[in-house]
Amino acid sequence: MRVVILGGAGKIGRLIARDLVEGPDPAGEVVIADVDEAAALQVARGLGSGVRAAFCDLQDVSRTARLLYGADVCVNAAQYDFNLQAMQACLEAGVPYLDLGGLFHMTRRQLALDEEFRSRGLLAILGIGSCPGLSNVQAAYLVSQLDRVERLRIYNGSLPSGEEEFAWGYSISTILDEITMRPVVFEEGSFVEKDPLSGEEFYLFREPVGWQKVHLSLHSEVATLPLTYGEKGLRECFFKITFFGLGEEAVRRLKFLADLGLADREPIEVPAAGEEGPSRVRVRPRDVLAEVLRRRPAAQEASRSGYKDVATEAWGWRGGKPVRLRVDTVAGPNPRFEGSGGTMMVAVPAAEVARWIARGEIPQRGVFPPEQVVEPMRLFRALAHRGAWTERIVVEPVEITGAAA
Repeated sequence: MRVVILGGAGKIGRLIARDLVEGPDPAGEVVIADVDEAAALQVARGLGSGVRAAFCDLQDVSRTARLLYGADVCVNAAQYDFNLQAMQACLEAGVPYLDLGGLFHMTRRQLALDEEFRSRGLLAILGIGSCPGLSNVQAAYLVSQLDRVERLRIYNGSLPSGEEEFAWGYSISTILDEITMRPVVFEEGSFVEKDPLSGEEFYLFREPVGWQKVHLSLHSEVATLPLTYGEKGLRECFFKITFFGLGEEAVRRLKFLADLGLADREPIEVPAAGEEGPSRVRVRPRDVLAEVLRRRPAAQEASRSGYKDVATEAWGWRGGKPVRLRVDTVAGPNPRFEGSGGTMMVAVPAAEVARWIARGEIPQRGVFPPEQVVEPMRLFRALAHRGAWTERIVVEPVEITGAAA
C-alpha cells in the first residue's frame, strides 16, 4: 500500500501519516509531500522506515502528478484552495483521491469533476475528516433509519483552551475564511446566505463538553446533504460550531482584525522595510496576519483540553410517526494525536478511508461526498478502536393503548 499525503507536514497531514504508520494495517510506504520540504523531512524522520519526504508545489499540477504515479491513494491534507489542482493531478496520474473538505463553494466546484473521475475509473471522496466527514456519515446513519427526513442539524463542539488564546487545531487561513465568508444554510428547501458568526445558540453536548455557545459557519456538509437527501424530503440543513475550537474572545478579536481588512487576500503596497525614499513592496494582509499569529507562543499548541463532540440530529418520520434521532461521537485527550481528541477525529477518518480505497474496498467510481460511499458502522468502529465513543438518542411519541381511566 503506497499512500501520498499532500500537505503531509501540516497540523493534520502529519497525524494522518502517523495513523497510517502506527494504526491497524500499516501502509507499506507513506510519502510526506509538502511545499516545505524541510518540515516534510522532519515528519518523515519522526515516523521511521517506510516513510519518505518529497517536495510538492500543488500549483505545478504535472509535477504533482509525477509524484503521485504508482500510488494506491492520494490524501489531500493541504489548504483547500488547492483541491482542484490536487484532483487534476490525480486524474493525470490515475490515482484515487480524498480530502478534508472545501468550505461549501470549493466542494461544489469539485463535484463537477465527477464525469472525469468516472471515465478514468477513479474514486474521489470530498471531505472525510471530522466536519465534514464524520458528520456526513452520522447523517447517513440517521437518515437510513427514517422513512422521511425533514431536518439535519450538525453541531461541532469542543472545550477551548482559553478565551483569549490564539491556539488553533487546523489551518489558520481556513479559520479566517470561516470568520469572514457568509455561511450557507438550507432553509425551506432553498440555499440561503447568512451573516458570519450569526445564528448563535447554546447547545448541550455530551460531557465533559457540556453547554457551549455555537454559531453558523460556512461548511461542506450543507453543500452536499441537501442534494443527497432532497428526494427523501429534506427541507432544512445547517452546520454550527463552537468558535472553531478557539475561545469566543479570541474569535471576536480575529473578526475585528478581519473587518479592518487584515484578512484580505488581495495584495497591497506598503513601504519596503529599511528602505528610504519611494521604494515599496506588495504584500497580502492575510499573510502578514497569519505570520504574526504563528509567532505567538499559544499558536504552537493545539487545544490541550482535548475533548470533542460531533453531534448530528435528524428530524423526520418513521412508521407514520414523528421521530428525532441524534448521534454523538466523542473523543478525549489522545497523546498519539498531540493530546487532542479533536485532531484524532479529523485524522482517523481520512487515514482509515484511505486504507479502504487502497485495498479496493469501496466499489463506486466518480466524485462523491462521504454520506454516499462511507459505511457508518465501520467508521464508528475505527474511531472506537482509537478511543472515541458513539452514542444514539431516539425521541419519539410514547405508545398509549387502552381507554382512559
